[in-house]
Amino acid sequence: MATATRTRDALRSREAILAAAEQLFAERGFERTSLADIGAAAGLSRATPRYFFGSKDELYSAVLQRAFAERGERVREAFGPVAEWASSPGRRSLEEVLGPALEAYVGFLAERPSFVSLVEREALDGGRRLARTPHESQAIEDVLRALRRAARERGLLPFDVPAVLLCIVALGFFPIAHRRTFLPAAGIDPDAPRFVEERARQVLDVVLPMLVAP
Repeated sequence: MATATRTRDALRSREAILAAAEQLFAERGFERTSLADIGAAAGLSRATPRYFFGSKDELYSAVLQRAFAERGERVREAFGPVAEWASSPGRRSLEEVLGPALEAYVGFLAERPSFVSLVEREALDGGRRLARTPHESQAIEDVLRALRRAARERGLLPFDVPAVLLCIVALGFFPIAHRRTFLPAAGIDPDAPRFVEERARQVLDVVLPMLVAP
């Protein structure tokens, strides 16, 4: 019983460190965040992050892996019906299965702005640390490639996978990354109840004509 309790406490402490680290790395960047700051933000001793992760680099890598893994899980679940549509005929149209998938993707980004901030900071820093970190980011591309392979059978255009992927990611990321800069200037409220739905519809309106002939 005591061993099980210690294990649960260790898991809770590790999760608290990862959550606090993600938030601080997203807000301040890698260089301006210390392990001591992360320990304090997690409600633990300042030495605890080093005990669990060894170094700030290793903790940062763990944060990236965790964030990308959770994104991958959300995207795979959301785009599952799209992959099924590509492999087996059904009554629903591509628009009917792709719309909810895009809304789930944009929803994840809106619920997890720290993920977007981490990626944006990596972009500004040349992506050096992200390149050294094993992470999953192929989920959407894999589904698009499945659609492309089935294009002839499913009556789709011979679309360019990277071009469609770029549209989805760019139109999904930009509003969240600039929710406090461009959006207010454009009169868009990122906290509005239908914000995610409207952004997802915008992505769908751009992407769908790239896949299906009018």
